[in-house]
Amino acid sequence: MTETDQPTQWTTKWGDNLALAGCDACDTIYLIPYDKAPLPCPLCGQGELLLLDEDADRPVYTQPPELAVPFSVPQEKRERILKQFTSSVWIKPDDLKLDRLNGRTQPIYLPMWLVDADVQAQWQAETGYNYEIVSHREQYQGNEWRTQRIKETKIRWEPRVGQLQRHYDNKTAPALEEHDAFAQKLGRYRLEEAEPYRPETVQEALVHLPNRPPDDAWTEAQIALNQAAQEECRQAAAADHIRQFRWTATYANQNWTQLLLPLYTTWYKDDDDRPQMIYLHGQTGKLYGSRRASMKKARKYALMMLALAALAGAAAFFFFLLGIFVAAEILALATLGFLAAVFFGILAIVPVGLAWYTNHTAAINELS
Repeated sequence: MTETDQPTQWTTKWGDNLALAGCDACDTIYLIPYDKAPLPCPLCGQGELLLLDEDADRPVYTQPPELAVPFSVPQEKRERILKQFTSSVWIKPDDLKLDRLNGRTQPIYLPMWLVDADVQAQWQAETGYNYEIVSHREQYQGNEWRTQRIKETKIRWEPRVGQLQRHYDNKTAPALEEHDAFAQKLGRYRLEEAEPYRPETVQEALVHLPNRPPDDAWTEAQIALNQAAQEECRQAAAADHIRQFRWTATYANQNWTQLLLPLYTTWYKDDDDRPQMIYLHGQTGKLYGSRRASMKKARKYALMMLALAALAGAAAFFFFLLGIFVAAEILALATLGFLAAVFFGILAIVPVGLAWYTNHTAAINELS
């Protein structure tokens, strides 16, 4: 695509100056501001986002989102969080610097499905009603018996059956295969803060397009509809609790739209020149990233300590010889030199051990 081939097709429904792009490493598809391509993939960090043909590579679902959760983490807070992250690594790779992380920070939106549906169902459940019982307990205090009044809350369960005919709006389901992994690492979003989508929403951010079609997400959507129905049945029965909810439901008039969730990403390169990704929740600022120490620097520091140990050992041997053949008082210096050699020899283990522990812990966290 050349500079004169400005996007004029379905992407214009999302906003002006947007183009379809894909990562040549992880095959993720995005909508990006046209003038930003090419740029590093904000999720894998290993490939570049290259412009795609909007007709040949057109996604199955191209309608613009209905809602978007806005970015709400101030820049000062983001920088403070990233500074804490860099400070947590004692022997850092050369690339792990605050200014570089800030310069690479990229806002992106992750998609989530919203589904509307009409539901007809036969349901049965047990509804619970709170009630209080009062009892008395005798206690011997201060040389006399005292009566203590105890109030307890218990639940009375009753069976209920009924019919339900409802329309539900905007029940959520994952639109990404990686949705649960992000939720586990970064936490959930406060979806009640979502705002209607506007084209200017994505003028500075990239949009990750869904990689999970509605047919695959329908199972999770049914769970959300079931939960909403349970709550309405509880309220209709004027109950405090509901359990063992079962229903036989049919669905009609399904309508799928999208909700966008904010995420910041940045990265640094480790000793092996591999990008290590850092993700920040766009609403809370919670950070998840791989803390990698520099084993190259650790070995360098260890060699320095070993050189000092060798120097101190040579000095100790020299003073030992002088103490034997010249003056016995010099033997004290030999002792100090020997102790210094032992100290620096032990100290040489510390940087390598810390770097290994940091990287080993990071590897375990990535697998968990």
